[in-house]
Amino acid sequence: MNKQRFSAEVARQTRVPNAVEFFREAAAVLSDRAYGDILVQTDWTPLASDHDVVRMDVTVIGDLAPRDVPAYVELFFHDAFLLFNIALPGSFGGAITISGGEFRVNDLSFDAAPFACGAASMPLAEVVAWHRAETNQIASTPMQNVLFHLLHIGRGGHDEWMQRARLNACLQALEIDEPLAEMAVIHPMHDESLDDRIDDVATEIIDRAMVRVLAAVQDVARAT
Repeated sequence: MNKQRFSAEVARQTRVPNAVEFFREAAAVLSDRAYGDILVQTDWTPLASDHDVVRMDVTVIGDLAPRDVPAYVELFFHDAFLLFNIALPGSFGGAITISGGEFRVNDLSFDAAPFACGAASMPLAEVVAWHRAETNQIASTPMQNVLFHLLHIGRGGHDEWMQRARLNACLQALEIDEPLAEMAVIHPMHDESLDDRIDDVATEIIDRAMVRVLAAVQDVARAT
């Protein structure tokens, strides 16, 4: 049985006002996650503080080659981002730098902004109980399609058109017969000082779609 410890520096991004209380709950219900015989452990208590940058210890336990350990650390943070933002949309994002171990762990960046859409919240414990820990890298069910698209949106780097395409794919996978409204074609300058309508046009459509997608995922989680 191998055990490797890492230190994660999280420059967090929170888009909701009640995140401190939420992360106190997270410390109790998401202290570890088992991927088969591999266990990843951490303590989310530092995120319950008022600090913008916090440090967290992460431990990976199991029989696996040292070169494979970083993948489980990265997977754990992807899962955490998804679980947190389904339970309390907009609650967690930011830049994560991880040190330690024999092999380097990639720096991670998650954007909570697309999830801060005004969607309702639900208990984190229910989301954790519903979403099984898996190592699948290719979606094999409609719900995995949705969750993978949400993760891509959360990793950032998408313009409005790509976000719209991913959210539309989520609506289709969830069998929600409500395609996104036609999005206006915007000048490549995208300069709000010249036309203050631009941000409102894109944000309203994307937020409405994200609310529908997250609400549908939450309904499935509650029913499980």
